[in-house]
Amino acid sequence: MSTLNKTGLIIGISGTVIILLGLMLMKQYDFGIYILYAGLIVMGVVWVWSIWDVIVADDLRFYQKMFWLIITISVPVMGGLLFYILHQKRNRIVT
Repeated sequence: MSTLNKTGLIIGISGTVIILLGLMLMKQYDFGIYILYAGLIVMGVVWVWSIWDVIVADDLRFYQKMFWLIITISVPVMGGLLFYILHQKRNRIVT
């Protein structure tokens, strides 16, 4: 379970839960929109953090780094979460 050691993955999943909670509460309560905004801010931080992790990863070759940069930038949140899930060991992309 080395995937659970990735802090960005855990925060990303938490941000997704916060967004879903904000969407559910938005129609019934006034503070639901603030919860939604908090989740969006968390997911924005995770997105920037995942781009930074791809840039500073020293165990990736140049073409692997370019692949992950394209994925994390073009698919903002899911690309970063995919990077945290699939990139686990040195010179291995998929488990």
